Amino acid sequence: MQKVKIFAVIELNKGTKSDYKAWEFKIPNNYAGKKITLSGYIKTENVTDGFAGLWMRIDPSIGFDNMQKRGIKGTTDWTEYEITLAMNPEKTKQIVVGGLLVGQGKVYFDNFKVTVDGKDIKDLQPFERKIGAAEKDKEFDKGSGITSITADKTQIDNLKSLGLIWGFIKYYHPNVAKGDFNMDYELFRILPKVLSAETKKTRDDILVAWINGLGSFTEGKEPKLDPTDIKLMPDVEWIKTSNFSNELSALLIKIKTAERPSDHYYIDFYPVLVILNSKMEILIHP
Repeated sequence: MQKVKIFAVIELNKGTKSDYKAWEFKIPNNYAGKKITLSGYIKTENVTDGFAGLWMRIDPSIGFDNMQKRGIKGTTDWTEYEITLAMNPEKTKQIVVGGLLVGQGKVYFDNFKVTVDGKDIKDLQPFERKIGAAEKDKEFDKGSGITSITADKTQIDNLKSLGLIWGFIKYYHPNVAKGDFNMDYELFRILPKVLSAETKKTRDDILVAWINGLGSFTEGKEPKLDPTDIKLMPDVEWIKTSNFSNELSALLIKIKTAERPSDHYYIDFYPVLVILNSKMEILIHP
């Protein structure tokens, strides 16, 4: 990786609509190691009502620091600062670094450097993450193979039922949550079979066989939730009101309360950091 010198200036004043600005640089690769450090020089002019600093984030929700508790204020000369985060290469999807200004004033950034366990990343080989079953599934990379769908009443009903169940399985089935299945491609596999069903019983039998083919799982209990802690509850009442077969409905309810891994392959949560325009200058040069 070519060594890059990054020089950036961020300025905020009373006339600016936003109360903070930031810029980011996504590191092209992931690296093996225990600690990753972002260092850089910062100079500030009249920073008030907030702070200036570096920031670094490891997604998904592995590590984040924006120097909020030790941010730079006032007018300061060029000084080196650094941020260090614990790494988890196997679960890392991206590493993002940058600088920010909260409040008012002007801040300059220069000579950024990223090291892993004390070694410059330009001297390191990218980490090769183990590829899971979902990522290895390439069967439909060139297309679904489905050329036409007859939009009669039976087919529309079958499509609606499959859409509900496929979306539910994608986010609730424990083995799917582990990343054992490429659910987009599972849809392409099961769709022709569902469309060929001429009766609801046949369709439900096909869906039960498909779901059972996703593997066994450990059943759980319905969680006790405090309504005051919930902003929006997922609507899965359709499981009971869609007139599915008893076997299919019972299987879906078991999946609803199943024990799932804490890290879901298809769900990530990222801290929000908006990159705003207005009067911000960014120069990147070798």
